[in-house]
Amino acid sequence: MRALCIWLIVALNGCALPLGSGTDASAIRGFFQTEPISQLHVGVYAVDLSSGRELFSHNEDKKFIPASNQKILVTAAAMSLFGPEHRFETRVGLMGESHGSFVDGDVVVCGSGDPTLSDRYWTSGSEAMRAMADSLHDRGIRHVGGSLVVDVAAWDSATVGPTWEVEDLRYGYASTGGAFAIDEGEIELVVSAGSTAGAPVAVTWSPVGTTDFVRSELRTAPEGSGVGVRADYLPESRAVVLRGEVETGVVDTVSIAMRDPVRQSVAALSRAIHEVGVELEGGWRVHWPSGDRAQAPSMAEEDGPCSRVEPVFSMRSPPMSEIVAGILKPSQNWMTEQVVRALGQSYGAEGSWEEGLGVVETFLVEEVGVRPSDLYARDGSGLSFYNLVTPRAIVSILTAMHNSQSGDAFRAAMPAPGEEGSTLESRLEGLEGRVRAKTGTISNVNSLSGYIVRGTGEEVAFSILSNGSGMPASQVRRAIDEIVRTLAR
Repeated sequence: MRALCIWLIVALNGCALPLGSGTDASAIRGFFQTEPISQLHVGVYAVDLSSGRELFSHNEDKKFIPASNQKILVTAAAMSLFGPEHRFETRVGLMGESHGSFVDGDVVVCGSGDPTLSDRYWTSGSEAMRAMADSLHDRGIRHVGGSLVVDVAAWDSATVGPTWEVEDLRYGYASTGGAFAIDEGEIELVVSAGSTAGAPVAVTWSPVGTTDFVRSELRTAPEGSGVGVRADYLPESRAVVLRGEVETGVVDTVSIAMRDPVRQSVAALSRAIHEVGVELEGGWRVHWPSGDRAQAPSMAEEDGPCSRVEPVFSMRSPPMSEIVAGILKPSQNWMTEQVVRALGQSYGAEGSWEEGLGVVETFLVEEVGVRPSDLYARDGSGLSFYNLVTPRAIVSILTAMHNSQSGDAFRAAMPAPGEEGSTLESRLEGLEGRVRAKTGTISNVNSLSGYIVRGTGEEVAFSILSNGSGMPASQVRRAIDEIVRTLAR
């Protein structure tokens, strides 16, 4: 009789089985049967953390595009491999002899991929560059006979995620980085329209690297036209061209992807050094990986600038626990991709997406016990539609982190209902203090995975992944939140 009942549940409800006492499985199954949610591909998995008992499962072994739930995979690997106290270190040294305030040689900066050189941890990325320049000035240096050389050869020179959509590349959420980059790969533009239609539009931007990086073809539009600014990066001239219109009298702020982050960040550092009163006789240059294409460092890079210089001082980032919080709470894409490539540099063969993602997958399979067939990673942030993961894999990762020495720090790094600045700020009202969970949203994809403290006091790891919605994300989120509320009872 029991086997027959289970068969009927499978036939009628798409393999949703109540596996834990106190879980209202029928209520959760009801969400799957209600239009338009019934049209979605949905997976739900929930496990009691103290006993390992399954509380609910539905398509837990099916692969889904996870959107930003992909960040759980990367941050779990980073917190475990680097450790919660790990800090990125950007070393600065001199290559040449010093004679009082004069350096007969170069100032060398060794890029570490520090993802924190932005207003998330500083007043701005420009302030971080000023702090580095001040440290140089404080050591009595006033004249450098050579150049500012920023060595980024520890990472490949690729700047675009290999499976990202081209149209996304102009936007801040698809900003790209490198071994030395500031302001999360974004430029903030202030556009000021003229007083009459047809007049040019004034543009300023930050951070300021090369003075000709931004070119404006914007024109002032009549009142009521609004603001329509399109930014196109021209690789042949390494410049961003702004096209469109700004309504008469309007001053607006627009953020766009920098698209040339390493060179512009190095130029911003050079500018900061000049402003504190240190002359760079030879200007600035970037030491890239060897070769004529995006690739890993060759053996020759062992003799690069950073292998031949003694550090004079270093800039250290906040600890990894704060970096992970800076990623998970607001769902920060750029920082995640920086961490991926840093994992590749430290634990793989090179600072690249391929190596970094390989490190993540190896850790999750060999150390966490995730089945190799349960995940397929193509980026770290979840922007790629090529990523695939099962709810079962995500719950395994959450369970492993809960049981690890970094468990408290990892849980605290996740968004919480009502938490200002987090992606759950306006969701799951009434569950404050009981839920920590990572959201995920891209076109037709919505996800939520994390931890719940049930009304009974039980702690639960859960994952809810949905694909193929074809409807407003807010509508799907409401259904997901109702499932969480049911699990939380």
